[in-house]
Amino acid sequence: MSLLVKDFYNFLETIAPLQIAEPQDNSGLQIGSLFSPVSGILLTIDVSKDVISYALERNLNLIISHHPLIYKPITNIIKDDLKGNLIYSFIKYDLNLISWHTPLDKVSDGVSEAFIKALNLKSSDFILKEKNEKFGLGRVVYLKKSIKLQDLAKKIGNLINSWVMVVGDLETSVDSFGFCGGSGAFLKDELKKLKINTLITSDVKYHIAMDAYEEGFNFIIIDHGISESFVLPFLKNKIQNFLKNYNIPIEIFQNKSPYKILTFKKEVK
Repeated sequence: MSLLVKDFYNFLETIAPLQIAEPQDNSGLQIGSLFSPVSGILLTIDVSKDVISYALERNLNLIISHHPLIYKPITNIIKDDLKGNLIYSFIKYDLNLISWHTPLDKVSDGVSEAFIKALNLKSSDFILKEKNEKFGLGRVVYLKKSIKLQDLAKKIGNLINSWVMVVGDLETSVDSFGFCGGSGAFLKDELKKLKINTLITSDVKYHIAMDAYEEGFNFIIIDHGISESFVLPFLKNKIQNFLKNYNIPIEIFQNKSPYKILTFKKEVK
């Protein structure tokens, strides 16, 4: 008996229910059929041409992404546009796409917790709790021993093997911090209420960074996709346990950061 797309959809509901998704989110089945038999699964943060090629080469006909390919309502599907071309490819090659976004951000062992575990640290609670206290955004970490901001940034850089930006005095002693995968700068004020002055996140805008610098609040800023990618092994493990009686391959596609940060020094003549 084959497993269908709907079986994985229903399983994801048990991990991170869609009812806790943010109102503007578009998680769930994006393209395909709930009744398609699944030959293989590819986990990814973002959908791209490379992701589709990888899936086709390995006969993985169910792609589960964190970020929805279709997020805002679309008014047309044009083959010559990037998104339109991706949608055409899904339909042409009979691929299925499930996206599971903000529900994975909000569960206690989701996106933020996966990153903290990768640092070999333990979290204590959400930064911002929902009314149902089982769910929330971000995680708080209290360190057993304080660490300088620059050393914490270095530890994170070694983990992600990618660029890191810092807002704040590098010599600042950090004994606790918050982490939020993706764009979590809005949680700064929530952390300040907890007397915590450091947040690791992505996509911090200039004026928020300037305010933080003036206030003595620290940001460690990393790539958005990389910050969330540590949830993929967690998902893979969960799905493998679900698949223990089935021979269905499951793989992870590691998206690369689109950013290259260059620094130049003016030549002195």
